[in-house]
Amino acid sequence: MQGLGGMSELGVGDGLLYVSPAVIPGELFDLGSYPGLRHGSIQSGGSGEVGQVIGELYSIVDGGVLARLDEFEAVVENQPMESLYLREQIRLVAPNNVEAWVYFYNRVPNRRLRIPSGNWRAHRGERSDG
Repeated sequence: MQGLGGMSELGVGDGLLYVSPAVIPGELFDLGSYPGLRHGSIQSGGSGEVGQVIGELYSIVDGGVLARLDEFEAVVENQPMESLYLREQIRLVAPNNVEAWVYFYNRVPNRRLRIPSGNWRAHRGERSDG
């Protein structure tokens, strides 16, 4: 996400073009210094309603970016069980009818680490304030 330092640290900023804010179906977990996005539904109430996570949509202008991101996210090609994250193409909640590559955390996180707001930026602010 913009302003959090990751893109410049990875050297991928020039290979990506910011498009818009995005809303991703799933649940977000606090894994310490980084978040983990998981497929999932909100458990309370048993409605089966899919949670929503706040993110950002980028256009890839340098094809090499995906390989660098896969390496950073510990995606092991053809070995999903060994991968820390899995890259999947999904349909976003917003912008509507847009498909995008998304990295999903490939472990089962502690449910107590769930970020109810689905907003990593806001959560980081709360965490540093408290």
